[in-house]
Amino acid sequence: MSVGTQRLLTIASTKLYTQFDAGELHELHDELVIYLSSFGLGVSESARLALMEMMFYVKVYLSKDVDAQVIYNTFRDRFGENSPNLYVMKATLLQINEGNQVAIDWIEKLIKETLEYDTDAVSYLVLQKKLVSIKASSHDKEWLLKQVISLIEKFPLDPELYWFAAKIYTELGHFDRAAYCYEEVVCIMPFNYVAFGQLAESLYYKALKNEKSSTRRRDGLQKALENALRSVELSENYLKSWSFVAMISKKLDGRDKIFKLAHSKIQQIANSPNAKNKATANLLLKNL
Repeated sequence: MSVGTQRLLTIASTKLYTQFDAGELHELHDELVIYLSSFGLGVSESARLALMEMMFYVKVYLSKDVDAQVIYNTFRDRFGENSPNLYVMKATLLQINEGNQVAIDWIEKLIKETLEYDTDAVSYLVLQKKLVSIKASSHDKEWLLKQVISLIEKFPLDPELYWFAAKIYTELGHFDRAAYCYEEVVCIMPFNYVAFGQLAESLYYKALKNEKSSTRRRDGLQKALENALRSVELSENYLKSWSFVAMISKKLDGRDKIFKLAHSKIQQIANSPNAKNKATANLLLKNL
């Protein structure tokens, strides 16, 4: 599998695109259009379907609702309506066309009448996650965390649930718990460079904010550095992890070579054509 394919699949599996700004979404959209029409012909069927599914949600974010409906119809015609991912796509289209409450009512009815006691655990899980995501805007983070933890207890091998929990813990300032959740993610998905980067970030802030002993702080920073390095080993142009490699190595004694390497990579990214990465890299260089 090519590096480009792996990068796109990582973006899809981590739903990193949900954090993209409009410009990045347009770039991803155009890349997927080209990839799926040509380069993607050599990838496995499952990988191609995963990228098509991501395209559906990118279309939604870009308000290309008609195009999103076409992708849904393509999946439906091929696989039928009764599949986990199709359920979530339909709920998303209901949100767009008829509002959140209609989507909530449809999901709750489907769960109650069909999935609560059915053997289709995958459909039950993805719909519960969708239901929580729709309701999240009407509740506080503690409510959201409670729902996610309840689902983790039922589905302890789902990496997305741990990702959700880690994100909430980070927003609440519980970096130790966030780190634990990201560790679960990388155990389940050992080649996920974004997750290693997030783990490095959680460990970094845990070391600085929670550890009072200088020895424990140094050990925590070293662990954060190792995870940031693993992230850039998997994706050598991932700016966020290079930034943590630079910041952490600067704080640790005897890491001058690593710092110089990180500084050099950030400088390379600062000279890249990607406008956002270029601006972020230049800002980082000014503060290193």
